[in-house]
Amino acid sequence: MTRQWEALIVGIEEYPSFTTLDNLIVATKDAEDVAQQLENYGYETFRIQRLPQQPHKKGSKPNVSSWGVKVEDLKEKIKNLFNPRSLQETPDLALFYFSGHGWRKIVDNKEDTFLATSDVLPDQEIYGIPLSWLGEQIETSPVKKIIIWLDCCFSGELIKYLPNNKDYCLITATRSFETGLEISYEQGLFTKTLLKGLNPDNYADGIVDSHKLKQFIEKQMAQTSQRPLIANSSGSILLTNRYILADFKDECPYRSLSYFRENSEDAEVFYGRDKITKNLIYRIQKDRLIVVLGASGSGKSSLLRAGLLYKLKFRQVIKGSKSWTYLTPFSPTEKPLQQLEKVWNFLSLNFPSPEVNYPPLTPP
Repeated sequence: MTRQWEALIVGIEEYPSFTTLDNLIVATKDAEDVAQQLENYGYETFRIQRLPQQPHKKGSKPNVSSWGVKVEDLKEKIKNLFNPRSLQETPDLALFYFSGHGWRKIVDNKEDTFLATSDVLPDQEIYGIPLSWLGEQIETSPVKKIIIWLDCCFSGELIKYLPNNKDYCLITATRSFETGLEISYEQGLFTKTLLKGLNPDNYADGIVDSHKLKQFIEKQMAQTSQRPLIANSSGSILLTNRYILADFKDECPYRSLSYFRENSEDAEVFYGRDKITKNLIYRIQKDRLIVVLGASGSGKSSLLRAGLLYKLKFRQVIKGSKSWTYLTPFSPTEKPLQQLEKVWNFLSLNFPSPEVNYPPLTPP
């Protein structure tokens, strides 16, 4: 089954003089580079919308109606991305990237940060897309995985609007009081690091998720003059992948008498056990011993491997679960107690004092 992943990629670098905003140099390039990175390495196939759709040609007279990004147009596309009219049109993952000007303004006695569009009119208090409005969109969105990356000044304000009941990855180029930097004719400082972080060739296993990306960006920008802010849900979101995922469209996903394993190839086509997997995740935070019983061939091994272990080891559905110690699953054979004793002795010898931090329980 193909998942529906959608992205809205926006890069605005030229602003008419009446906006009082200086033109940027590489915002459009930044946006296109991010779009291409997602197209080349996306863990799933992204359906990407780009704005502006018809970039302005250098040297010609600016014409907002033909090359710019209008506030109402951008607002409509953000709404369609996060809150489509029909639930059947809701993507599994929605990603919004913005490169352009951000500014703080007081409107109706309330200060807010805005993503500046090409048609802003300061004299009429029209400044672009308020981050408070964007926060409302992601909070009410039925999308279960939301990603927002903002490369603009004062963008840290977005971190105030963390969504509930969904996985998310929110990254801003700066803090709420801080301006961003462009490397002249090369790339925005933040986006340059973001692109490196999204490149799966920079990771040993060739897979990038939201938690790995956070660690990469924080390490790379630890000594830079601007500080990005990153907020991730406890459950990680797969982003990019060095390998072309197997196409199961014309291939039977069933494993016959074999079990599904805890790798992405098997887990991505393992369906029908979501509810019991969630119950196992809940129980594992609460109980020291969990026993799964069932008739031979009923799917116990597949449930534990492609369901529970995959989500713990690769999706980190419990905070820190990717760094836990995992023993290779074993069969009890005709002497289950002896098999258990072997595993227990191995655990005692190699991990004599395991430290376990149990996070707050999250009912399924």
